[in-house]
Amino acid sequence: MKRALLLAGLATSIFASQAIWVTFSPAASEVASRLGVSEAMVGLLAIVYPVFFLALTIPSGILLDRSFKLWLSIGVVLTGLGGLLRLAAPSSYWWLMACQLLGALGQPFLLNAFAPFASKLYPERRELMVSLLSFAMYLGVIYALGTGYYLYTHSGLLGLEAPIALVSAVGLALYLAGVPGVEVGGGGSSWSVSKALRAVAGARDLWLLGIVLGLGVALFDNMSIWLATALSRAGLESIAGPAVALALILGLGGVLVIPTPIARRSRRTAYIRAVTLAGIAVYTALALETTKLGVATLIPLLGLLMLPAYPIIMEWITTFHPREVHGSASGFIGLVSRIFTVALASLAVYFVSGPSRYFTFLATLSVAAFAVAMLLPGER
Repeated sequence: MKRALLLAGLATSIFASQAIWVTFSPAASEVASRLGVSEAMVGLLAIVYPVFFLALTIPSGILLDRSFKLWLSIGVVLTGLGGLLRLAAPSSYWWLMACQLLGALGQPFLLNAFAPFASKLYPERRELMVSLLSFAMYLGVIYALGTGYYLYTHSGLLGLEAPIALVSAVGLALYLAGVPGVEVGGGGSSWSVSKALRAVAGARDLWLLGIVLGLGVALFDNMSIWLATALSRAGLESIAGPAVALALILGLGGVLVIPTPIARRSRRTAYIRAVTLAGIAVYTALALETTKLGVATLIPLLGLLMLPAYPIIMEWITTFHPREVHGSASGFIGLVSRIFTVALASLAVYFVSGPSRYFTFLATLSVAAFAVAMLLPGER
């Protein structure tokens, strides 16, 4: 029972963390006017999340390996406070920024906990646990982006902040109810920090997985940011938002049902390669002929296949790397992937002059991902 409460609390806190991240993005201009700041200042509320993740992903992974229960608890508490305390001054920009910083500090400890949580508390069902936590991660983003504008226009800032504050409080309460007395299998790592870092940095597969994940995340980040701009050159911008939203929704279903059979059949590498090939096919087809129907069907289909790659990669860590470095390995992959994601999101601005040029750019990224995937160990 305690273990189930801990899982429920962590999953709910992960949902809250991701919802805190992009709470204000769907109504950025309206929120900026209400708070009396520029749209760039509202954008900064979201930007602090990836900035803090890049800075803290390696340290948080190491700390999780040192004392998993302590640092995971700190991550959950920071997230809970970040969501809940907003209600103390819901219309103060600087108070909201302070709360955002709490959430940004907590996020790396939550996202890098997927692999160690699964291996320490549910070693017999690792792939399912990683899938459930990944589902919560994606769902938090989808909730915030999908409901944000409606909630703001109907209920103002409080309508945006109150539901997430409630979820944050529930996640914190469930976690705190479950954590006392729960034994974390294996305890803290007996490895020194230098030994753990050498083991992680020397693991060729972790470098490759980080690059593949970075290219994959970059593809979806690019579409979220630039797809409407690229399609507008052909008068198709109206389909961009629904296509990406449907891709995320179908991807959620894929996260729940795909990773477990793939892991049990040891087809992880084959799946990653197949997904990159699917990316090449989809983006090449759209580069050759961009139609509303093509965008509306092919991009959601790709989302169904691509999103499950994240939990498959996290489960890979739990299966093929020592338990003592699961947090560090997660943090390392996070660092490598985010570097690629940020760099490629910035580079995409040079390819949005038209849909054919843009989708050719995405197809090229998919080719690169496939080339890297071909270097992964085959029988895994």
